[in-house]
Amino acid sequence: MQATGLIIAAGSSVRMGGVDKVFTPIFDRPIISYSVQAMENCMNIGSIILVLARENLEKGKLLSEREGWTKVTSIIQGGQRRQDSVRLALSHVQNYHWTVIHDGARPCITSKILENSIIHASINGSAVAAVPVKDTIKIADESLTVSTTLDRKHLWSVQTPQVFATKALRHAHETITEDVTDDASMMEALGEKVSLFQSEYSNIKVTTKEDIHLVEVLMSN
Repeated sequence: MQATGLIIAAGSSVRMGGVDKVFTPIFDRPIISYSVQAMENCMNIGSIILVLARENLEKGKLLSEREGWTKVTSIIQGGQRRQDSVRLALSHVQNYHWTVIHDGARPCITSKILENSIIHASINGSAVAAVPVKDTIKIADESLTVSTTLDRKHLWSVQTPQVFATKALRHAHETITEDVTDDASMMEALGEKVSLFQSEYSNIKVTTKEDIHLVEVLMSN
């Protein structure tokens, strides 16, 4: 059941107003460190590949040395798109059957969620973290006129980690070249089974400066 963990953190942080998102400190630790540490503590993850923007490579190496992360086997430069970063990371994956992809901007990830994702994948063939949608979702046109209300009981908000067989994931990244929002979308496009498992609402993604304050609150509880 051992897996390789990919932490994707090579984005440009456009919505952070020029602030470097993944190295922004939360309680004196950079955001990216929480995801790496969770993978370090996850029993079924055997190696970690950290994908960073070019300007952060040296900071990533120094951080890894300082923290003494033994599972970090590669720190590489990401690509232009998120999916390019995953594809580049996959070339460094060794002989693990499963690959766990996680966004480095989700610092509230826990080893328990990671373990659950790998167990779920071993049973169901894949695993995508998600939580049931709480709000009512409506579809509206350009004039904001509502056309329909979706049935909430069938709606899930998707997160990471996302776990797929390494061989299948490589095939997806070699085959799908158009823009996709996540790896699950790639697998869906190829007709592969994508199985959700219930994650935690606290596993939020830091997108704006306001999200940092929310993460601090979540981590304080």
